[in-house]
Amino acid sequence: MEARRNTRKIAVQAVFQFFFSKEDVNKILEEFCNYRIKEFKNYKKKYDTDFLKKVVVGVHQNEKKITKMIECNLSENWLIDRVDLTMKAIISLAIYELISYEKIPLQVIINEYVSIANQYLDKRNTGFINGILDNIAKNIRKPKYG
Repeated sequence: MEARRNTRKIAVQAVFQFFFSKEDVNKILEEFCNYRIKEFKNYKKKYDTDFLKKVVVGVHQNEKKITKMIECNLSENWLIDRVDLTMKAIISLAIYELISYEKIPLQVIINEYVSIANQYLDKRNTGFINGILDNIAKNIRKPKYG
């Protein structure tokens, strides 16, 4: 569980880098797996590099679908381009997990990413993320919600 939590934090950074630079996702993953995680491991934290690769590549491969899901949950006056890249990375990873990891309870996924958001963003933006993820989760896992 700790390894997944630590890996999700790294995944947010990797997806942010992808959104910001539009650099090849495999190159970004190579950098994170070969250099950044090794630096972080000096702090005795555990990471799941297979999970990291799956979720980051998954967000990349499903970027259009995920972006559409986010756009459908924004108010009329908001455009996806106005969403902070950190917020977009957090929301995108959570959506990908909600879609692809049905065995992980949706509340676990939402709580993990809201917790990460608390580390990077203010309470207003964290509430925004929580609301969007809650709405999207209801649609993705409709029969299982609750």
